[in-house]
Amino acid sequence: MTSVKELSLNSASAFKCANVIVGAIMMIGAVYAVTLESFSSMIIGVYTAVFATIVIGMELYPLQSKHKKFLFRYAGFLYSLAGRGVFYILVGLLMGGYFSVQIVLGVVVAVVGLAYVVLQIVDDPELPPSMIPPYRIHDDAVESLPIFHGSQEA
Repeated sequence: MTSVKELSLNSASAFKCANVIVGAIMMIGAVYAVTLESFSSMIIGVYTAVFATIVIGMELYPLQSKHKKFLFRYAGFLYSLAGRGVFYILVGLLMGGYFSVQIVLGVVVAVVGLAYVVLQIVDDPELPPSMIPPYRIHDDAVESLPIFHGSQEA
């Protein structure tokens, strides 16, 4: 019989593996899009490659505190299941193109995003360290600000 701690460890490991796999699928889609002869496909491929690098980098390399705070401030949606799920859905839609390979890769990424959103609504599972925000969320929260607000310090 498995204990609750083992299940939460497995849940965090499963999310970490899923994020790495989704990042790899995004990178495959980016390489495929860049190899097409359309200028718009190349631009989409570059954006997808940047997004894939961020997702894979967050999972495989632990961020320093200042980098984690910077990412939380300007891309705080990556630290929640619903936010990351919507991000995956939007990137999956961006990856979809005219060819079946692009469509399949985009649908896989979007389905994982949809699963993340559903998991946020249905259950609140244990998250991997890369998805835990650097600040407390429920107590005296320091919320991420829109970019155009800048610093609130006087």
